[in-house]
Amino acid sequence: MLALMLAAGAAAGQGVSPEEVDLLAASLRPEGRAELLGNAAPIAQLPVSEVQAELDPKTARLDGQLRLVVRNREALPWYEVVLRAYPNAGKGRTTSLRVEEVRVDGKRVAVRAHGTVIAVPAEVAPGASVAISLTFHGQLRRLRDGDDDPLAAAAGMLSQLAPGLSPSSGKQRHDSGYGTFAVGAHGAALVDWYPQLAARARGVWDRDEPGSIGDVGHADPGSAVVALTVPKGWRVAGAGSALGQHPAGPAKETATFAAAGVRGALGLAASPDYDELTEQTPGVLLRASSMHGEAGARLLLTCARAALQSLQARFGPYPWTALALAEVSLTGGAGGVELPGLALMAQALSPRAPGSLSPPGMFDFTCYHEVAHQWWQGVVGSDPRRAPWVDEALAQYSAVLVTEDAKGKEAGDQALSTFVALNYHGMRMAHLADGRVARPADDFHSPLAYSGLVYGKAPLFFARARERMGNARFDAASRAYRQAWAFREAGPEGWLAAARRTDPEHADELSELQQRWWQEKHGDEDVGQVDGLALMDALGGGGNGFAQLLRGLQGSGSGGEAEVREALKQLEKLMPELSRMWEEPEPSSP
Repeated sequence: MLALMLAAGAAAGQGVSPEEVDLLAASLRPEGRAELLGNAAPIAQLPVSEVQAELDPKTARLDGQLRLVVRNREALPWYEVVLRAYPNAGKGRTTSLRVEEVRVDGKRVAVRAHGTVIAVPAEVAPGASVAISLTFHGQLRRLRDGDDDPLAAAAGMLSQLAPGLSPSSGKQRHDSGYGTFAVGAHGAALVDWYPQLAARARGVWDRDEPGSIGDVGHADPGSAVVALTVPKGWRVAGAGSALGQHPAGPAKETATFAAAGVRGALGLAASPDYDELTEQTPGVLLRASSMHGEAGARLLLTCARAALQSLQARFGPYPWTALALAEVSLTGGAGGVELPGLALMAQALSPRAPGSLSPPGMFDFTCYHEVAHQWWQGVVGSDPRRAPWVDEALAQYSAVLVTEDAKGKEAGDQALSTFVALNYHGMRMAHLADGRVARPADDFHSPLAYSGLVYGKAPLFFARARERMGNARFDAASRAYRQAWAFREAGPEGWLAAARRTDPEHADELSELQQRWWQEKHGDEDVGQVDGLALMDALGGGGNGFAQLLRGLQGSGSGGEAEVREALKQLEKLMPELSRMWEEPEPSSP
């Protein structure tokens, strides 16, 4: 299938064939096609990546070919095209992605590559297109048994309590290895797995190297058709339209996917252990792939259905024709990863995982959060390096709203205190000071400070705004925000501007609220103090390791220091980082 389209594309010269445009268009619902056309460009004018690759789990290698068609839709000519190879990010990394045989419109060129940046010399006039072809070779991180244990490190333990306590959601910190470009006995996760077009703003390519905190990938909307060859018996889950999985010789199979309007590389997951279930909802095909049998896949479908129903009713239609969820062996405490059309969940987080210690509701809340990212980052883009709170805070609060819609107001309130505010409380209990939310990811001193402020404090602005505006106007403002910025990149003032227009009666008050919550330091006063004893039941009772720590902390105000020391002693092997932070406080946040 892909080979035929590559040939058709080559025959069409620098452009994209009509057959490929039709195929990509089929991945979008009519509402999504209209939004993409109105806010970005026709599919034929968007960047299109055509990828053929093969995964070798035994060597942890990925080898492939890329043909990227890019159109200059600006008023001035380009003299180079910049690609990003995100597996090259981070010091001490265990992954890499290198390119060879780079050609521009069939002519071999020499590129300049450093870190994640690949600069390709290419003169592209306004309105013209260029076809870049190359081969790429990826070295994945090899996972070993126990790497995906959620209690393997302090970050893992913290992530069991709230999605941000260790950064548990997103494509964070490639240098520490969250398993987003990795393969092991239970399968592979492929995020940012082939060279992709760099984001472009105000006539400049984004060349900034990602730091060690926050999400890595930054991209504008484009389209992709990818074919991945895997060993026979492996199932592949991916974003967009699944075009089938077919034999590729006696011991291999090839799976093909196509999607339009996605940011970055089209995400995939592959496993020899997947059970897959599908469910057709109005306008959207749900696909769930689980390492825990049919029951595990059913859990994924149930949470995805609840999230889709709530979020579409509140914020407008999901734009693609399919939504896939897949379990993968994420590491280092990561609970989930958001990608357009695909939500990846840590397999260790599933209630079906052997010995799972997930607190009640944690699996569902993480699932809701990742599906909410389909609206806030998948559709409405934002810069994950310069303004990380823009999508994370709204996705986090949207997960609270899904909880409320699916399970009732009391459950939503509990999620707000347990899975949102607890991020902030965890930061403060580790002796990290309150700080300003609105700053680049690299300006945070530690992952715990990032999580406490971005996942814990920032979402509470939306809770207070909704209290002022009322539920109906809050949802109307969020829909207006989505309509204004669908398939574009919103800035830090985008939601507030939509809210002020929607609710002029509270416009000034909303501005003051955003200033207070995102620019100033009133967290202890506004978020309040943690009630450790009350939280223990929510977190699974006194047998939960962190609940034991909370009990000790609760008693420390009245001569309970010995209990704190005992709790830390019990957790020392599992939580060395937290133990060190307890003894050596980090500097105050700005």
